[in-house]
Amino acid sequence: MLKLSTLIVGLLLLGLGSCFPMPSKPGLSALEPISFREREISKPLVDDSLRESLFISLERTLNYLRQGKPGGADVGPGGGKFSRENIFRTLLRFRELLAASDDDAVLDRKIRENFHFYELGREDSINPILLTGYYEPVLEGRPEPEGEYRYPLYRRPNDLLDLPLDGFSPRRVARMENGREVPYYSRREIDAEGALHGKGLEIIWLKDPWERFVLHIQGSGQVRLPDRKAVRVGYAGSNGRPYRSIGRYLIDQGFLADKDISMEKIRDFIQRNPGLAQEVFNYNERYIFFRILPDSEGPLGALGVPLTPGRSIATDLTLFPPGALAYLVSREPDLDESGRVVSWKPIRRFVLNQDTGSAIKGPGRVDLFFGSGERAGAAAGEMREEGKIYFLLAK
Repeated sequence: MLKLSTLIVGLLLLGLGSCFPMPSKPGLSALEPISFREREISKPLVDDSLRESLFISLERTLNYLRQGKPGGADVGPGGGKFSRENIFRTLLRFRELLAASDDDAVLDRKIRENFHFYELGREDSINPILLTGYYEPVLEGRPEPEGEYRYPLYRRPNDLLDLPLDGFSPRRVARMENGREVPYYSRREIDAEGALHGKGLEIIWLKDPWERFVLHIQGSGQVRLPDRKAVRVGYAGSNGRPYRSIGRYLIDQGFLADKDISMEKIRDFIQRNPGLAQEVFNYNERYIFFRILPDSEGPLGALGVPLTPGRSIATDLTLFPPGALAYLVSREPDLDESGRVVSWKPIRRFVLNQDTGSAIKGPGRVDLFFGSGERAGAAAGEMREEGKIYFLLAK
């Protein structure tokens, strides 16, 4: 999401994504057509989720493409193949076939007849993606500081400058001090040293520093106020500092073992060691600023459309075409009523590329949106699975 910047956005999303083993970095080229003999799509192209959610996600992306917003589907790989017009044509054709057939075998045949499948070119085509998960937290909050509600979310400060490219260096975020450009305040300076305290930037107050940190990593969430009204907050900017995984930090410091790192383990460590919490959080210098979002049917991704649970993915949008239809193959956790993993079930479904995230970089990373609330968070927190992804384009 880098507008929602998460979303990035992945189990980045819980500060974990970059501490997991990553697929080896391939040599890159453009998205290239592949044969249906490729082993994962030689099998029937079944879809394991509800058709209704697929129609919803398709329509949201079509609405985005109809609006013709700049910075959309013409960026990314594939030359002219994955232009906005071709993606729009692909989604319309796919929706037409989906609506016309209730028979999985017939639909499978028609998809193969009407679409090419593409994969990012690699030196070693057997390299998998790393599939992680993200979600929208639902937290309790207050509009003013009150009792235990003393951890603020800040709006974007007026002195935060988003400086344009100069042709040589990457995009810069800074502030001016005595007429000189300096880096914007770090997480330590903001939360531990009070660099923004008393400037009237607070928009909502939370009661748990861990929950606030999770919200920073996720990039958006819902906050329930005392009247039980839920407001949605979303990404409004960052301090431009580097994102660093606190999971990696806890492993390197010897607090947690690499082999069993998980969101649950990190949260338990923070709750058992509150005196170390700020030190751990400070390791991730990246700080997110928020805004109150208008009512919508879900958190907004990088395309500005509401995300659909199980259908929206986040990728590196410099490599994968925004708005494109894809077929995802992997597996996901099956949870019991208490939110514990009891087994793993296959993922074979069509998804829409609607988001990105600050830790979703390179061809080997895909983040799947699981929805809102604790159960979605429990499932997303378990995700670090190998998989494959193929992008569709109408013939």
